[in-house]
Amino acid sequence: MIRFALTILCLLLPSLSNADLLRIAVASNFTHTLNTLLPEFENDTGHDVEISSASSGKLYAQILHGAPFDVFLSADTDKPQQLAEQFPKIESTLFTYATGRLVYWCPKECEYPLSGISTMPATLAIANPRLAPYGLAAKQTIEALKVSTPTLVTGENIGQAYRFIESGHAQAGFIALSQAVAARLPASQYWLVAEHHHAAIQQTGALTPRGLNNPAARTFIEYLRRPEIQAQITQQGYASLYD
Repeated sequence: MIRFALTILCLLLPSLSNADLLRIAVASNFTHTLNTLLPEFENDTGHDVEISSASSGKLYAQILHGAPFDVFLSADTDKPQQLAEQFPKIESTLFTYATGRLVYWCPKECEYPLSGISTMPATLAIANPRLAPYGLAAKQTIEALKVSTPTLVTGENIGQAYRFIESGHAQAGFIALSQAVAARLPASQYWLVAEHHHAAIQQTGALTPRGLNNPAARTFIEYLRRPEIQAQITQQGYASLYD
């Protein structure tokens, strides 16, 4: 029996040695989508994945301070580029994995808010513009519409902004289209923001300095680039990269 067990273990060792632990730092808006993609990736590759979700700015700061991430999936281009300025070897790994869309969500009855109105609800939730690209896009939209500035309830990230609206702490607010799709919000409750109201939300990924030495990290970014995976990302509420 012992000899049989040792034989089985020896047969398993080669496959176990090819399986690496992959740690991904992901912007809050992409967390749900990433979770839908990971089972296939883990099944196909044998790699185990751990994710940490927060605002892009917070994740960037954590990576600079040595957090053990292998892949950084930001909601903008600026922070991965800044990371590449600090660690030039990762410059060649930068890639766009999704293009985000912003929506205005009003769970209660609202007039159409994005064309020709002068005011918005008294309390409006957005993500922190300094940390979260969707928050910056929301701020740019408010400025572009030239509406009366409401009382802003600011979340650290887009996930927290969503929870403020969901809980009633804010009457309405700006969230990612992907969040509306994931939550299956009624189409009558949210409106897609015209892209000319804010800077494009080009979501950029990169390996971290640690990830450069992790084969699983390179395998993962190639996985995200696959056309069939990009099609799944588009279905989750992102603009197609191929348009």
